[in-house]
Amino acid sequence: MREIKVAMLGFGGIAKSHKKAYEIFEAEGTPIKLVAICDINGEQFTKSQKTNLGTAKKVNFDGINLYTDLEEMMAKEEFEMIDICLPTYLHKEYTLKMLRAGKNVMCEKPMFLNSEDCKEMIDTANECGKKLMIGQCLRFEPQYLCLKELIDNKKYGEVKQVSMERLSALPTWGFENWFTVTEKSGGCALDLHVHDVDMLRFLFGEPEKVSAVAVDDVTRWQYINSRFYYKNFTAIATGSWTESATTPFKAGYRVRFEKASVVLEGSKVTVYPDEGEIYDIEYANKNRMAEEIRLIATSIADSSVVNTSNPPESAMKTVELVEKLCESADNGGIIIELN
Repeated sequence: MREIKVAMLGFGGIAKSHKKAYEIFEAEGTPIKLVAICDINGEQFTKSQKTNLGTAKKVNFDGINLYTDLEEMMAKEEFEMIDICLPTYLHKEYTLKMLRAGKNVMCEKPMFLNSEDCKEMIDTANECGKKLMIGQCLRFEPQYLCLKELIDNKKYGEVKQVSMERLSALPTWGFENWFTVTEKSGGCALDLHVHDVDMLRFLFGEPEKVSAVAVDDVTRWQYINSRFYYKNFTAIATGSWTESATTPFKAGYRVRFEKASVVLEGSKVTVYPDEGEIYDIEYANKNRMAEEIRLIATSIADSSVVNTSNPPESAMKTVELVEKLCESADNGGIIIELN
């Protein structure tokens, strides 16, 4: 694989996780190199960033040029791919700008605030002949990939019930407190709950119908409980930004198969079979951020590599489904039939 040079735009909380991916590439000798980072707030390069996943450690910027002006970075640096870690409301603007400047784009989730503008992002990538990927990182998370394997190989039979949850305090660490402004973040429904919505689509395909109830507080849809009606089972997912400030972030799933229950709690995936011994699944120790970035970078270096794991069209469909859930919640939890 030839070397792919990358620049990063935005260096808030999630960007620290992306930076770790490039450190992994350097350590393993993979030719995906982060050469520059731009953030309009230069303090982001020196301050500790606390998020619902903890406080980021001090970052090593050796060999990386730092900027507070995007135009200056673009004038001085050579790179093929931009890794966009900006707030959601800026995703479309800067994705289009970078695509039109001839850059391939890795953009954090959610794709954007509405599916119509997501379509424009995809159309622009196609028109410019550039790659576009959205950071629906759970598609690369071993804790979920091992579940997908059990679903696909039917080791324990068909799925009978599914429940997922993703719970957090209201995020107040974003640039100008953007998470707490619904028009900028889409609330918990689009920012946090979107992970489980996307994962259900990834694991089981499109539901036949959906419904949801939600609670509005600081933002719209700050708490949302959704139902996804499949042919033979119903999946339930809960997303919350209403936990207390001291409550640790929590995410997990419980899947009931015909012959076993499979549970993710913390970092442990446990199988509780109807017959036989309880055991923990030994899954691959891979960094989800590194794996998603590896895929788009590899597809840039080698045109024969096709991104079937996480295409932008699927990220757009996830935003569409969140829109349907919010529509249901806004109308008393009505069941919405899907085409």
